[in-house]
Amino acid sequence: MSDAIADYYSSHNPVAGEPDTSPEIAAGKSIFTDGIPSESVPACVACHGEHAEGNGPIPRLAGQHEDYLARQLEAYASMERANEIMREISKDMMAEQISEVTAYLATL
Repeated sequence: MSDAIADYYSSHNPVAGEPDTSPEIAAGKSIFTDGIPSESVPACVACHGEHAEGNGPIPRLAGQHEDYLARQLEAYASMERANEIMREISKDMMAEQISEVTAYLATL
């Protein structure tokens, strides 16, 4: 049953979010495209794609709910969710940075 549901949703194009020009969104876009060099956090775009569309096993982030994405980054940082690459990326992110990047991703 879950395969059928996944097939159904993956066959539909995601609905684009609404543009936002707030300082939080601008900061999130910077994190997504440039990373946080001072914290050795790489740019999300490198793996998740220019439009956060994902690629094969790398998930689409565009249009996901902000709270969901924030919980996942926090889970990676705490090792509640196991993924060594995402653990290294998220462990040094501050709550404000997580909020910024997830707010940006929700608008895509």
